[in-house]
Amino acid sequence: MAISLRPVQKSDLQCLAEIYVEVYTVFDVGERWSVDTAKTFLSYLLERQPSIAFVAECGGVVVGAFFAAIKPWWNGNHLFDGEIFVHPDFQKRGIGTELSEKLYLIALEKYDVVSFDKITFKKTEFPLSWYKDQGFEVNDDWALISAENLSLTISRLKKKNV
Repeated sequence: MAISLRPVQKSDLQCLAEIYVEVYTVFDVGERWSVDTAKTFLSYLLERQPSIAFVAECGGVVVGAFFAAIKPWWNGNHLFDGEIFVHPDFQKRGIGTELSEKLYLIALEKYDVVSFDKITFKKTEFPLSWYKDQGFEVNDDWALISAENLSLTISRLKKKNV
């Protein structure tokens, strides 16, 4: 079945949110998305940089998407914060690869991107192995840090200023 790629439209977001939830449910990496939260997230990604957001269709059915953004950095433009997902029933058909090729080409041609900075899961083999097959490397100089309780962070800041 032929795969076609096109820019993501706002009208795709409901269907893409449903696929996103299914992907995260099947692969159980610890994130618990609802269709509403997924749609809000995907809407944000689309509004942020619509020129590099693509949907994949297989036989006219939406089966996945790839969103990313461009940020200027000290050494040139970086592609970052990419979010790619393909419905579990359509994986291992090259759809993710085609989405990646399309997005990377646009990023290079339109934005002269020099790097793609990507955050992915370490506790499961996939998708890290998929990115490594594309030539990505784990950057041991960087650490993903997160403050999940900003109230506690503010409290600690206030204590330091006393």
